[in-house]
Amino acid sequence: MSWKLDETVETSAGAVAAGRFGRGPALVLAHGWPWSSFSWHRIIPDLARRYRVHWYDMPGYGRSAKAAEQRTSLDVQGEVFAEMLAHWDLEQPMVVAHDFGGATTLRAHLLHGCDFERYVLMNVVAMRPWGSEFLRSCRSPCGCLSGPAAAYPQSGRGGIYQRGDRK
Repeated sequence: MSWKLDETVETSAGAVAAGRFGRGPALVLAHGWPWSSFSWHRIIPDLARRYRVHWYDMPGYGRSAKAAEQRTSLDVQGEVFAEMLAHWDLEQPMVVAHDFGGATTLRAHLLHGCDFERYVLMNVVAMRPWGSEFLRSCRSPCGCLSGPAAAYPQSGRGGIYQRGDRK
């Protein structure tokens, strides 16, 4: 398997777990919320045939530093993205960003002077309100993911249900 986090980088937001693989022009992957770089693990081998692929777990996610008081907001993530490019000595890489990773990389570009040769944004969340109504509802105590059994199909019917929806 080519995806692994075999590098630790000290950033302004703490230790960041990172990896790289392949040969060729630099390509940086930025994951979305609330995921980690593992979300890219299936496409990294194919990309690495043509590119030097770089990835990391954003602070507060995956195998990077996490603490109850740790800030993981967009301003922090944009700064850390710029720090990661500097660490890897990448001046103008290609960037593929998903979800919150899009807002993170956009912030790095606009506020921290990071330039990209090419820039692919997928399902990007860049303006408030963050997330969908579904994900926002999951935050409440009676939300759709309030119990471990809530996400399992029952009686041959799949889906995600709120408690009390089923008879």
